[in-house]
Amino acid sequence: MKKKDKKKKRKKRSWIHRIPMDYNLFFAIIFLIIFGIIMIYSASYYNASKVYNKAGYSFALQQARAAVIGIVGMLIISMIDYHLWEKISFLGFPISIVLILLLKTPLGIKSHEAVRWIGIGPLSFQVAEPVKLFMILFLAAFIKKYPVRYSSNILRVILMAAMISGLIFVISDNMSTAIIIMGISVLLIFISHPNMKYFVIAAGSIFGLIAIVVIAIELFADGSVGGFRVGRILAWLHPTAPEYASGIALQASQALYAIGSGGFWGRGLGQSLIKFKMPEPHNDFILAIIAEELGAFGVLLLFFLFLYLLYRLYYIAQNAVDLYGRLIVAGVFCQIAIQVILNVAVVISVIPTTGVTLPFISYGGASICFLLAEFGFVFSVDKYSRDQEIKRRARRKIERQWE
Repeated sequence: MKKKDKKKKRKKRSWIHRIPMDYNLFFAIIFLIIFGIIMIYSASYYNASKVYNKAGYSFALQQARAAVIGIVGMLIISMIDYHLWEKISFLGFPISIVLILLLKTPLGIKSHEAVRWIGIGPLSFQVAEPVKLFMILFLAAFIKKYPVRYSSNILRVILMAAMISGLIFVISDNMSTAIIIMGISVLLIFISHPNMKYFVIAAGSIFGLIAIVVIAIELFADGSVGGFRVGRILAWLHPTAPEYASGIALQASQALYAIGSGGFWGRGLGQSLIKFKMPEPHNDFILAIIAEELGAFGVLLLFFLFLYLLYRLYYIAQNAVDLYGRLIVAGVFCQIAIQVILNVAVVISVIPTTGVTLPFISYGGASICFLLAEFGFVFSVDKYSRDQEIKRRARRKIERQWE
């Protein structure tokens, strides 16, 4: 009888969520997507028509199409119990390695002097986007199975994240994604086993090393050696120098002019002047166009949306019923937070240009699709947690009735 009962329970278990999603988070995402499409159109219509010989709305239309595909994928993933992916998540590490190595094959596409895209027929995507998703899922599953309260497991997580970061940096010359992946892994370790002493030492060492590198470049480099990264640092340190002002430092300096000219209320939507001088203003430096057209008010509104998005992610992570779900949501939280901080720091010239996009706002079809897929997992975690809470309350109610 017991075996039959167990079989019946297994049959009854469903991997499909029927509970409603967190509409607060959902509409925050939709608002960010709509805001991003409007600003992409405003920032890109001149370049689309004059530089790329396309319709002025072409970039905004492509972003809207990608967003629709991403939203559909997000809704589908949100309906599937995330525990179904737990064992498959361990494949995230080898799949990430394979995707990065494919850049060295004929599938790799060179653009902007770097091979970061893979093309399969009419489709192309930047490898960094799926790698971030796969690594979040992998790290969540790995840390759950191998607790990081043991120093050997911490070392294993760091080494595997460093391997992926190193590969993506060396093969695709993508430092920003390498930083994001390492940042996510370190923060997930901290969330799972917070020990402030070690993290303060690690953070101090990293910032000290960065300071030494910048000082060394300032004192000894002349821009003729070290590649374009040394040039970017020198351009950041000397943005008005003749050799940088019209080249490497152009976007950063124009971004500062745009922010300064926007004031509090801005020039008005579509009235930016800097976008005519800035190459590809709809990508990494779109925040500068927002500041010029919508002013500090528009930027503050955007930051409020991001803060609310992060708050909802924090809330869902806190209420997750298991470590795997908590770490998935925490990984998405870390990625959004790191990208927003790095993008803002680049636009206001606090750090050198790194090529980090602003989530949901900067142009990029693959970026928004995989980002929405990540939020599909977030919604799945939230649905399962709320479903378990409803069942727990129902059991309590029944128990009280029998008392």
